[in-house]
Order: sequence, then structure tokens, then C-alpha cells
Amino acid sequence: MNLFQFNLFSKKLNEHQRSIISNSSTFYNLISDKNKSKFENRVVKFINYHDFIGREGVVVTQKMKLLIAETAVKLTFGYKSYLFSVVDKIIIYPKDYFSQSSKKQHKGEVNPKYNAIVFSWKDFKEGIKIENDNLNLGLHEFTHAMHFSFLSEKTPSSNYFLNNFNHLLKFLQDKDAQNKLINAGYLRAYAFENQYEFLAVLVEHFFETPKTFKEKLPEIYYLIQRILKIDIEKL
Repeated sequence: MNLFQFNLFSKKLNEHQRSIISNSSTFYNLISDKNKSKFENRVVKFINYHDFIGREGVVVTQKMKLLIAETAVKLTFGYKSYLFSVVDKIIIYPKDYFSQSSKKQHKGEVNPKYNAIVFSWKDFKEGIKIENDNLNLGLHEFTHAMHFSFLSEKTPSSNYFLNNFNHLLKFLQDKDAQNKLINAGYLRAYAFENQYEFLAVLVEHFFETPKTFKEKLPEIYYLIQRILKIDIEKL
């Protein structure tokens, strides 16, 4: 992080900045006024903590910073420790890009080696524009950042997260639970790539279609609720 970076946000959001978040975030609009103040404070700190870097002609705007910060803060809102220890740089491409790490085209990725999270802006915007299709690139990649961060830490928050994530994995070792998950037909196939993708896809569903998630897979829904320390129904 460049400690001498300019264009820092003030300690509070102004009305214009607040309206950008309000117009794009159902989560923000549902929480209490007290929690809105907490949310805004975290958005400001998130933005000021990170370097935002545009690639291939991308000029990073205030709105882009706000929308990215809103997504990250929403994900970790249940935790006192809400920044990701493996990320201090946010790199933004205009669309899908060639990753030097995987040598493949990507829409987004987390690279702990370089303390970076990377987004295709086109796909990030699509993820927040449609709030009920269970496809949200920002939430997906920030879930990876959260997971990788807690794996690298030795803190009460990391212990809590990892213990509850292990409860989820243990629950899914049960054959009946596996059959119920498959028969529900609720998750896209990518969820079953590995345990990291599984969690990221579940988080997308948790925020985008919580009522359907709870109806179709209630046990898993409550496990994700516990992992994130967020009760969508009591915001």
C-alpha cells in the first residue's frame, strides 16, 4: 500500500457517495441507521487502505472504489476484523484478461503472492446489477480473499471462521446431505470444483437469493449464516 497516496476519502461519506452505495446495495438499505454509519466508516477505511490500479486503459473512478468497497464490507460485516490480510492492491481490467499466474483468461482472481485481487470491471458490474441470479464476481473473489486471509492468520476471527468452515465440510461428508444438495439443483456446477469454489458460490447464493437458499438447503444456509456471522432476516 502506498501510504502517501492522494485522493483519500474523508472520514465520512458525503451525500453523493452515500447515494452511490444506496442505489446499488440492498444490504445497505436494509440495515439500521446505526449500522449504516458503521458500514460507511468501513467503506472509507477500506478505500483508504487499498491501492486501486487500472489496467488496459481503465481509469479508476470514485464510483468504482465505492462499489468495490461496498461488496467487500458487506461480506465481512459480521466480523470486527473486516480487511483482508492477503490483499492491499485492487487491480481492475476493462473485461476478462489473460492471467500471468494461471496462463488462462480470467474474470477475476486473488493472488496472495502479490497481495492483489483482480477484477474484470465488465463482469464486476454485471454481478451487482442483477441481484438475484447468484452470480456476483465481487462477492465470489472477496470470499476467496477472506478464506485465504484467515488461512494465513492466527486470530480469534480466523479460528472462528475455519472452525465453522470445517463444520460445513464435515456436514457434507454425510451421504444424505450430499444427495440432498445434488437433488436440489440449486447450485451451479462450478461450486463442486473444490472447497474454495464451493464456499464462494454458497456465499453468492446467500446474499442474492437467501429465501430460496433457506427453503432448498436449510442446513447449509444456517452454516453459511454462522460462518459469515450475518443474519439476513434480522438486518
